[in-house]
Amino acid sequence: MRTLQALHLRLCRLAALAAACFIAAPVLAQEADTSAMKGIVYAKETPDSVLREKVFFYHYDPFRVKIDELHHPTLSPTGLQFNDPLDALNGSYYLSTGVIGHPHLELFPTFADGLSHCLNADEHTGYAKTPGSVRFYQTLTPYSALAYGSSLNKDYHLHVAHTQNIRPGWNASFDYDLLNPEGVFTASAARNHYLDATTNYYSADSRLQVLAGFIFQRYTLDENGGLSDDTYFTSGRQTNQAGLPMRYGNAGSVSLRHDFFGRASYNLVQQVEEYRQRDSLAFRYDTIRLDSLDRDTIIVAVDTIGLTDTLPVGQPRMLNAGVAGAEWAYHRSKRAAFMPAGADSTLWTDLSAALFWTNDAYPDHRWRNPLKLTLGIKPRRLGMHLYADTLSGTSIFNPYGRAELALGRLTLAAEGEMDHTLSKMFATVDDADWLGKVSLGMALDSAERHTVSLLLAASHTNPEARMLQTARRTLAPQDAQRFEMQYRMESTQALDLTLRATHLSHHLWYDTALAVHQGDQDLWLLQASLTARLQLGWLHLDMQHLLQHSTDDGQLSVPLFATKNSLYADMYLFHRALRLQIGVDLRFHTKFYAEAYHPGTGLFVEQDEQEVGGYLWGDVFINLQIKRAGIYLKAGHLNALWENQPTYMLLPHYPGQRFGLFWGVTWKFFD
Repeated sequence: MRTLQALHLRLCRLAALAAACFIAAPVLAQEADTSAMKGIVYAKETPDSVLREKVFFYHYDPFRVKIDELHHPTLSPTGLQFNDPLDALNGSYYLSTGVIGHPHLELFPTFADGLSHCLNADEHTGYAKTPGSVRFYQTLTPYSALAYGSSLNKDYHLHVAHTQNIRPGWNASFDYDLLNPEGVFTASAARNHYLDATTNYYSADSRLQVLAGFIFQRYTLDENGGLSDDTYFTSGRQTNQAGLPMRYGNAGSVSLRHDFFGRASYNLVQQVEEYRQRDSLAFRYDTIRLDSLDRDTIIVAVDTIGLTDTLPVGQPRMLNAGVAGAEWAYHRSKRAAFMPAGADSTLWTDLSAALFWTNDAYPDHRWRNPLKLTLGIKPRRLGMHLYADTLSGTSIFNPYGRAELALGRLTLAAEGEMDHTLSKMFATVDDADWLGKVSLGMALDSAERHTVSLLLAASHTNPEARMLQTARRTLAPQDAQRFEMQYRMESTQALDLTLRATHLSHHLWYDTALAVHQGDQDLWLLQASLTARLQLGWLHLDMQHLLQHSTDDGQLSVPLFATKNSLYADMYLFHRALRLQIGVDLRFHTKFYAEAYHPGTGLFVEQDEQEVGGYLWGDVFINLQIKRAGIYLKAGHLNALWENQPTYMLLPHYPGQRFGLFWGVTWKFFD
């Protein structure tokens, strides 16, 4: 009898414990959700177990009060290859001169994408850090990263980063890069410094959000504009057909850039509680008093557990006071060019501020506002100070608006902005640039993994100030109208197919003599791109194919076909202690008259003297990850070893990267 009573006692206790665990599970889960990351809004459901002891980053987006997408700095395919100047998955090749230096050679140009008033030359576009490319972090543990890369050609790249949350929701971080790649000219070098520091704060309910950042960049480039095997020099010529000097024996430049920027927003809407407390639930478990076997069962313990309802209370309102915010930015860029004929120094400044409002006020991503509205205004002041003490300035007033309507799986969006010039350096036909877009998107499944979209975009853009200064005559604004269709699949097997047709009127460009030209006939640019990320077990294939045609190559020359393919194995070995990636990169584009770079002015000019392309680039790489350490090894431009002295040019008179061995180490710390 006593044995049966003891067994009954144990069973009762186990049952009570199981019931307590089952009932308390929602409470424990919600306690985990109240971590330091509570104020961050995720686009997708992310379990708290994934967030713990992790580091996430995101990018600055103007007029944005929510974080739509977070990334984790893990080992990505070919991501450890610091010295990869030919990354074409973004549609562009970049010059290998100094790796950080002269970019461009845009293989897949876009029009009617946005409005931009730019006074300075664009010699660093694509490589220079901007507020949109730096990282903002939120961490649950301090994170540091150290990396060093080098090569047989004595290139080196040093990277140092650290970030941590000072308090829940308040983060501070910095990133520093030092690059000193090998020069490709008879006298060339590059010493480039990058430093950015950012901070951001999110209150526990996400009502108050503040972002701020600082960027410092310095480039020192010895830009010898001539090559020992250049046909102009082997034939004894010192200029091209337009009379432009092509050889600067001691040409160089120093660029210094500073950026200060920030954003603050406050939610005027009292947040709807995501969870509410139910009435407490009391339960009991019974046991037997061993010292009174002759008595009946009695209650010896009572526990009370509070339940949490996971359903939101009430219905959020579509029409609400919304979120109000302000942004500010200051950019200063100075470039001093040194040539045999003398020196040229120019200073550009850009001061802007913005006020914006949106009715997308609820941070709970489980409820989607069916009608999202965003309104903003952005005044700007641009300044240009030439070496001859000529000071000019332009004031711009920029209103912006966007509306997005969700109807089930359909999403209809319309946006527009206008740059109205209040005071200007040079007279133009009119004083306003404008851009308008209308898009229709549809999700083909409930999980929104398959989507199709249509886009209509139109822009009206006046010539830039430096073009007007060079032309010293009236130039008509450039008009662009674009129609685009896109299919996208988001999953392990990702796919993006885009078809685009753009109509251009009054296209503007420079020639090799730095004279401004404007087309008197319209042209069409027809484009198709296919980007895919395919996976079969441990075998991966990342690829992008570009196909396009310009109806007037004299005004706009583009390659007919361009492609980049990364075929690699990604696997774990030794009980997941080692992650291995090994594969090849192959890049190719057909011949076309690519733009030439003029080192004296930092401008890109149209030319019809030399075609670029028609050759293959092949790299072989190995990435290893052991816990928090990563090692990479790459043989760049491997096919140059057995080819008979080919002339590889990324731009006319600028050679491509020859064969090289690159290696590096990264180490990440989560302390």
